[in-house]
Amino acid sequence: MLKTFRSHRPRFALAALVAGASICLLLAGCQGPVVPYVDSLSPYPQIHLTSYSLQGKIVVKEPIVSRVGGGQLDVVVPIRNLTDDELYLQYQYAFLDARGVMMEGKSGWMDLRIAPYGMAQAHFTSMTPEAANFDVDIDRLQ
Repeated sequence: MLKTFRSHRPRFALAALVAGASICLLLAGCQGPVVPYVDSLSPYPQIHLTSYSLQGKIVVKEPIVSRVGGGQLDVVVPIRNLTDDELYLQYQYAFLDARGVMMEGKSGWMDLRIAPYGMAQAHFTSMTPEAANFDVDIDRLQ
């Protein structure tokens, strides 16, 4: 009976070693919660850059939103060109009511040319004072 006990001892030691190594690897890989992906191109939720190729080429500044005339929503989105080439972009926008429902439909695509290392603005105004928010898509000119 003693012989049988000794023959299982190396297997037990190997199993314990594998289990210990697995736990060490698992603990080494745990470094806190997983951080969700954040779009570094535009930190503003109303602005959507639809072309990955714009990464590192433009910076979208904070939108300037105000009320004009009869209470219409007026939006200016400053965009800076970080390259030494002229950039040709296009943008389209939509206005949303207080519940987040699109009103007035999406605009057509508007062209925007930005000089090397220059700055340009996407500027648009709602038709009605019921507009509470906006969405804008920015892409390379097709």
